[in-house]
Amino acid sequence: MNLKKALVLFFLFFLGFIQSSSAVELRFWNFWNSKFILPVISAFEAENPGIKIINEQLNWGNGLDKIVVALANHQAPDICELGSTWSGKFMAGDSLLDLTDDLKPLVPDYMMWEPVTWKGRLYGMPWLVGTRVLFYNRALLRSCGFDPDKPPETWSQFLEVAGKIYNPKKGIYGFGINAGEGNILYKKFLPFVWGNNGTIMRDDQTWTFKGPKVEEAFEFYRKLAPFGLKEKQDLLDEAFMKGKLGLEISGSWTFPTILKEAPDLDFGVALIPRPENPQGHTASFLGGEILVAFRSCKDKQAAVKFIKFLTRAENTFPITKETLVSFPADKIAFSDPFFTANPKLSLFIKQMETGVHPPVDPLWVEMESIINDAVEKITYGEEIKPVLESAEKAFEELKAQNQKRNRERKNSSQPKSVTEPPPFSLPTWIPLIISVLAIGVIVNAIFSFMILSETKRNRTSQKTQTGLKTWEILVCMFPWIATFFVFWLYPLIFSFLLSFCDYDVLHPENWRFVGFENFSRLLYDPKFSQSFGNTIFFVIGTTPVITVLALALALLINELKSYEQLFRSAFFLPSIISIVVISTIFKYFYSPQGSLNYIFALFGLPEKSWLVDPAFAMPAIMIMDIWSSIGYYLVLFLAALKAIPVQYFEAAKVDGASYFQTFRHITIPHIKPMILFVLVINTIRAWQVFPEIFTLTKGGPLGTTDTIVHRLYETAFRFHEMGYASAMAYVLFAVIFALSWFQIKLLGKERGG
Repeated sequence: MNLKKALVLFFLFFLGFIQSSSAVELRFWNFWNSKFILPVISAFEAENPGIKIINEQLNWGNGLDKIVVALANHQAPDICELGSTWSGKFMAGDSLLDLTDDLKPLVPDYMMWEPVTWKGRLYGMPWLVGTRVLFYNRALLRSCGFDPDKPPETWSQFLEVAGKIYNPKKGIYGFGINAGEGNILYKKFLPFVWGNNGTIMRDDQTWTFKGPKVEEAFEFYRKLAPFGLKEKQDLLDEAFMKGKLGLEISGSWTFPTILKEAPDLDFGVALIPRPENPQGHTASFLGGEILVAFRSCKDKQAAVKFIKFLTRAENTFPITKETLVSFPADKIAFSDPFFTANPKLSLFIKQMETGVHPPVDPLWVEMESIINDAVEKITYGEEIKPVLESAEKAFEELKAQNQKRNRERKNSSQPKSVTEPPPFSLPTWIPLIISVLAIGVIVNAIFSFMILSETKRNRTSQKTQTGLKTWEILVCMFPWIATFFVFWLYPLIFSFLLSFCDYDVLHPENWRFVGFENFSRLLYDPKFSQSFGNTIFFVIGTTPVITVLALALALLINELKSYEQLFRSAFFLPSIISIVVISTIFKYFYSPQGSLNYIFALFGLPEKSWLVDPAFAMPAIMIMDIWSSIGYYLVLFLAALKAIPVQYFEAAKVDGASYFQTFRHITIPHIKPMILFVLVINTIRAWQVFPEIFTLTKGGPLGTTDTIVHRLYETAFRFHEMGYASAMAYVLFAVIFALSWFQIKLLGKERGG
């Protein structure tokens, strides 16, 4: 009997093993907390036992970068969530599966099919949608003599209300204007263009700012700007909750925050104001998230099943009800009491009826950057006509550059003879990788030979002075050598080769050699020139100050008879904290309601939005950098001071030398090598400034905080121009190499070399 049971159990286990081994496994990348996704996956797997979904969570900070890199390395997920404005490049690049036949019957039941439609075909499915409406402070409207039940409906009413609420002396502003956020500005401005029946894309699919409708929208935004508080979205929401902001355009995510942090706030929501002309109407940005399947997907039908299952209203509602960030794209959700019983949420549904999704274009990210630059310049008071002319020129240059690149790629990929098949050739990546590996092997062989020669020269017997044999030393060093090759040498050589190529990260097989074109392009790139100048300003403004302050503090601490360890630790502490954490702290320190403005208010000084003011943004970051870096260099100077023989100071004291004479003739000569060392390594570090910029300003406002490394990052991972970014990297490398050479020469002189 026991044997029979054992056989049955074995048989069942065997069947289970066979079934599990035959199950389809699909990787799903998304941006949501697992608590929302895993229950839906479990329910789907219960209905479809032959399909297993592997959930992987991304973050909005670098999620797109990870997707692009994975796609370039042929490691793309099977199913993926994308921001709706990202899809153009993926669809045009033939990276997504065509799902038209499977999803076309669902088109009437869902919103926002624009971002998944390319040349009449469907390459994904809308999952979550969202828009923005006008939030207004009822108490502030009432205090200015306006009816709080009648928020502004037209542009002129909007200007009137914002102007009367505006009272900067009391820290109250009429309207919240986004600044220093590259991917937000167009979402707040374009609705005024669309509501005025304007367009930024011609019928021939080219981009333009020409036309009276667009100019009228810019003129209205220019008039609105003087009454506004310029800040980032989260800080605008904070100011609104504190009663410091009369009007702001924001999303549904504001509701739970208000209920939690400002439950007594008397506020309302309204449709975004429309122009006065009879044809004008309310409009808003419509966007959200879509679900796609990449061409490498293991099972198309299984992926489609999961996409359809996940986008059902009942499976999307948990995200909406808890976060209120986005609403289900499934239209049946809008009849749920969750929306119908709440007038404020119902208004969002009404606004979405006139919502407009930006044009879908493979160059949207580049176009978005041009639009944001123009809007930001108008916001900061520049004249409309030259700004629009500059933007129009940028549109035309981008179009011409893209046409040239596509033409050259097409020509380089065509066989020389159309009558004969092309001869067999290895994929273009294979010779490239072989060449890089060959260079690496040669360099490592030279490096190993030098180690062997030095070891043989220094050993006194079969064993070295350390007591180890040569082969034992090499074995111990192998992990470092391997790491050096894989993570330093290989990327260095590979990026050097890329700097002479036009490299499409989504289609690496289409790379082509362009010689010095990337480097010559740098000479005429105004954004690179600006970032180069900003970096020089940062280096000059931080390096001398950090060096002088660190030395001064080291001298003071060195004189202490007690508590030296305490002060040294206190100053060194910021050096071991992540710069991202420090940047986040300073972001709120510099905010309109932050500590710095509070201190200013005590002395009767006006508030400032430090990180979105072109005159103060970079100095504010420099002050933070100085504060966070001093401790590290202070410790270096203390070590140098401790190394000076005490006898020199005793002799100087006997001779009657003053403190400054001792400092000049004894301290400075002995620590001069350390001063030079600190100056050079601090300069090199300053040239590579990035985390502070990325966390605080993203290069804004008006590009005043854009640095070389940030420009390099944007070029590589936002615009996907890896070859051009590599050229920037080697310009930076040349600067750092020159500084290193300068360091060696100066330190060599100090040592008598």
